[in-house]
Amino acid sequence: MTDRAANRVTVYIPGHYRTEAADGLAEFNYRLTQALKADFIIQFIEFSLEQAPDWYQVEHSDDICIHKFGIRNCNKLQLPIAFQNWLKTVRGETCIFHLSHIYNLDNYLICRLLTKYNIPYLITPHDSFVYDPAFKKKRPVLKRMYRNAFTRVFDKYVLDNAAVVHGITARCAGYLKNITNSPVRVVANQVSDTNIPLNLAALKPQVCFIGRFSIFTKGIDLALTAFHLFKTTSDHAKGVTYALIGPADKQATAEREQLCHRLKLKVGEDVVFTGKLSEADRNTVLAESKVYMQLSRSEGFGLSIAQALSCYKPVIISTQVPIHDKVTAYNAGFAVTSPEEAAQALDKLFALSEAEYAVMAENARRCYEQEFHPDIIRPQLVALYEQALVHASH
Repeated sequence: MTDRAANRVTVYIPGHYRTEAADGLAEFNYRLTQALKADFIIQFIEFSLEQAPDWYQVEHSDDICIHKFGIRNCNKLQLPIAFQNWLKTVRGETCIFHLSHIYNLDNYLICRLLTKYNIPYLITPHDSFVYDPAFKKKRPVLKRMYRNAFTRVFDKYVLDNAAVVHGITARCAGYLKNITNSPVRVVANQVSDTNIPLNLAALKPQVCFIGRFSIFTKGIDLALTAFHLFKTTSDHAKGVTYALIGPADKQATAEREQLCHRLKLKVGEDVVFTGKLSEADRNTVLAESKVYMQLSRSEGFGLSIAQALSCYKPVIISTQVPIHDKVTAYNAGFAVTSPEEAAQALDKLFALSEAEYAVMAENARRCYEQEFHPDIIRPQLVALYEQALVHASH
């Protein structure tokens, strides 16, 4: 490690710290903290809607320092005065900020101050597929015009002034080059080991999905269509169910019910919607499932897919998932372009003998261990921070 990293540089992360694994960005921040706290001092910055802009308080959770600032009734184009005063005291040569959001005005405001005070930062734009021209063309015209204007002004400033941009896949790095000339370093998301062994005797004839119920983005309509095709055309579909885990709002709940009715899939029999589960219950459903299927139309990474791989699950995923090439390279499942292809993949997987299935299950685990395990990703993350610190010193 560099002398700076050895001297325990402080990493400031704007966002909420959770003391256990959560979903989405909270989980990313938690895993990042667990991976790096031996090499860096990790501290969080939180903004509270309940406190006035001059309020500042330091708290500790799980040995992590959290700086809290009030933003109640704060001007949307200005950060709270307490944060501005605190930032003036931060020494840029001994710290780095790690940002994550895109389409975020607060990020822009923070970066303006960081640039003003010569404090280095890196950014992980998780959903960088939004910079893909093909994705933009699919958006409604007015939304496309608004987002194009926003990204050209605000996102571009944030990305252009970063010491390093963190691309979580090679595909993400390609998208990022459409908007910035800043150096992009690819480091995959680390995924904690579920430590669930392969138990062929405990498997149920069940397919699994884990994620939020964004019907269009997550391709849930495509997956349900694929499952319907499998159920109506395959000789291996008898008794197979599809368990979908995750929270859904009223609109998504109504839409998925309508989809199942149209596809003649019986809710509670063919398809089971569990709602949001605890981590332990989620892992139980995943462990007893034979296959994981997710047909996202757009995806930043595919965290739940990597979690499934850690559980020895062969996966069926769309080619819009950036890690699909890893899956196919290890023969850990199928990358598909349509519900028809997904239905065929389901048929192939449920037709495997126990020995053939065990081979693919081991391939899934090997893919996880060699591509996404914390022991593999942690040194790459340390190198990412070191690159950012070296870049900032020049």
